[in-house]
Parts: sequence; C-alpha cells; structure tokens
Amino acid sequence: MRTRTTRRLCVLGLLAVLGSTAAPYPTTRLAEASTATAGSAPDGATTPGTPVDAGRLTAAQWGEDLAALDAFVRATHPNPFWRLDEASWVASLDGAPARLAAMSPDDATAEVVKLTSQFDGHSGVYPFKVGFHLIDLHLYDFDDGIAVVATGPNPADLLGARLVTINDVAVAEAIRRVSAYAAHDNPTTLRVVWPMMLMTPEILHASGVLPTGQPVRLRLELVDGTTRAIEPGTLDWNAWMAQFGTYPVGLPSDARLLSLSRRDAAFWWEILAPSTTAYVQYNEVRASSGNTTLRQFADDLAAKLADGAVTKVIVDLRNNAGGNNRTYGPLLTLLSTDPHLAEPGALVVIIGRQTFSAAVNFATELQQRSKAIFVGEPTGGRPNVYADVKTLTLPNSRIPVEISARYWEFGGPDDERDAIDPDVPSQWTLDDFVAGRDTVLAAALQASEPSGT
Repeated sequence: MRTRTTRRLCVLGLLAVLGSTAAPYPTTRLAEASTATAGSAPDGATTPGTPVDAGRLTAAQWGEDLAALDAFVRATHPNPFWRLDEASWVASLDGAPARLAAMSPDDATAEVVKLTSQFDGHSGVYPFKVGFHLIDLHLYDFDDGIAVVATGPNPADLLGARLVTINDVAVAEAIRRVSAYAAHDNPTTLRVVWPMMLMTPEILHASGVLPTGQPVRLRLELVDGTTRAIEPGTLDWNAWMAQFGTYPVGLPSDARLLSLSRRDAAFWWEILAPSTTAYVQYNEVRASSGNTTLRQFADDLAAKLADGAVTKVIVDLRNNAGGNNRTYGPLLTLLSTDPHLAEPGALVVIIGRQTFSAAVNFATELQQRSKAIFVGEPTGGRPNVYADVKTLTLPNSRIPVEISARYWEFGGPDDERDAIDPDVPSQWTLDDFVAGRDTVLAAALQASEPSGT
C-alpha cells in the first residue's frame, strides 16, 4: 500500500497500470516492491518495454515455472482462494506446461498473465514489465461505449470516436475475450483495465481477437456519425507514455476540465469562486506534493474553514489509485473532526473506478468517521483489500509475477462489500467528455446544497 513510482499503471493490475495498495492496470499496483512495500520497483524488475525471455521453453521447463508459481502463491498470498476456487486453480495448472510449450513466446507470456489475474486487483503480471505493446490511441470505457479520448499521431477528428470492431470482432465480444486477462478487485476495476487490454496487441492475439500475422484493424464511429476503418501504429510502453504524456488507463490530462487539469500533482485545492466551496483534488496518497506536505495542506484548508472563507469541501478521489496509507492521517483528521464540516452537505467525496488501494482505505475511514456524501461511481478497489505485493521471477521464462502479501481490513471483519458505492451515482458520458463538461463535479456541487442531500 505504499507509494509507487508508476502508481496509476497499477490499477491495471490496475491500474493495474497504476500506485499504493494497488492499477498497470488501474493505477497503483504496477510499481510494487519485491518486499511488502509499494513505493518502488521490485529489485531487478523489468523496465517498461523490456521483453522477458519466455523463449520456446519445453513442457518440463514450464512445469518448473508453474510449480514455483503455485508454491509462491500459497506461501505469499494471505488467502489466495478467497474468491478463486482452489480446484479451479489446480485445474488451470493441469496440462498448462504442454500448452505453453506449444505457444509462441508472446502467447505463452499472455497465458501466464491470464493464470495470475485470478487472485485480486494487485496480483498478476504487469504487461509493461514483459515487453507488451500498445496501439497509438488512448481508449476509455464510457457507459455509451469504448471511445477514443486521445488521438496521439492520428487524425484529430478521431477524438470521441466509438470503437465498433477490432479485426471484425464486435467490441462487446472483444471485451469478453480480454476480460480473462484482467486482474481486478471488482467489476468496476475491469472498466479501468478493459480499454488498456483492447490497446495491447499481444493480449488481442492471445485472446483470439487478432488473427496471427495481421495488424490491428479498428472500425470507429466518429462523432459526426460516419464510420472509418484504421490501422493504428504500435508503440512500446515508454514510447506510448512519451507520446501521450500519461498512463494508458483512465482519462488523459485535459486543460478544459478542472478535474483533469492537474493530474500530476499529488494533491491541490482551490476555492470555486464565487462560492465558498473548496475543491480538493487528492490524486495520490503520499506525504507531500512538490514542496507542500499533506499536513501543511490540511492546515491551510483548516485555516480557511476557521475564517469562513471555506464553508464546504469537495474531495475528488477519481484519479487516485493509491499510495502509502500511512500518510493520509492529517487530511483524514481534518475532514472527519472539523466542526465546520459536520453539517450534512458540508463534505462531499467524489469516487470512481480509479479510486483504488490506499485511496479506498482513505475513503473507507472517511465514510466511517464523517457525514460525507459520496458522489460518482463505485470504487475500483474494495474496503478490505489484498495488496502489498511480493515479486517472483519465474526461473525459466523470467516472467515477473506480483502476488499480494497482506490483507488490509479497513472496513472491519464483517465488511464484504466489493466497493464503496456512491450515495449519488454519476459518471462521465462520452458527450460530456467531448464537450468538456464535468457532470460528476456538477453533481457533487448539487449534493453539497441542502436540496441535494
């Protein structure tokens, strides 16, 4: 649950492309340490874009790898079969060495991704660590479809285009196929991971979406209603992130929208003039943002509450994939104990699919200790969560596998929720994004008014 350098990739696997107890998949798990910490890359970890040496291994060599994996899972994970039936796990390993030996190196690596995606949202093989690639578009899962949210080197009129097919496979079927490769805590995590999986040619091929020897071909429905077939380029992870300036999960930075304008800052706030509502964006659970500590940050906000310049607070956790859950105390204490925030509607918390790991720890405690109104989507992480991964490098293929080593029970022993659900459901639509409207923030502002409670 500690900070990671590539926190948002964890949610991919979280963000799992993503930073704390977590998403390459959403956002926090990707840079876990080889011990139980989550702040730095594991010792000897493969860097983004560096392929592993899966080679053409024999069935005997794959058998050694899977035996090592099974032993490591059982020794490391506090409860590997909390969701996955043990018999199903054993069955998934039976016959796997022969299957893997018959596969191409990329397909065999993807099969290990699939095998290890079954445990939780932090455990698994992170695609960026095994040399997988990405098409040069950025996709996002809206309720009204998977769509292009950043075009990169492609024509600008592709922005907002809905994905219709991938190599003639309907998008719903493509999602179904790639879902088996997606580590997740709950169904909401999957919505973070799906678009990235659809952007990964190696996963598309292994899942049967992309035929052997063919380039990725997309059919898109543009904003004007016309359709276009394209063959996007392919980039390694380093090149993709240099091209797009972000991780391949969630929405990209966007200067038009307050909530997407400063995603790289761990935390910041401003007063939404002419009101006395403070908008607090908490993007990473860490002790400082630039030269400002979280304690200083909380003290500054407390001073504005005390002098009346701020009467209501909206805390936005939509971009927060986690970090170090031992650092959020000053902000939690302020929000849960300041008498100015004790009135209904005075404190609103925005949550979403990328709210993961330590960010969900924070939200869970805030829900327990305050009268906060929660607005947005269900969180991508669970109140009680398996996290703090340890790394095993498989002896023959050299594939690095991350397995959760700790259970955090912030919700209490009887909390079996998959997610924190919002009191006021609200989420982006594609039309909102294209038009530069943040209807979720608008819903949070309405919830802070007496008529919205």
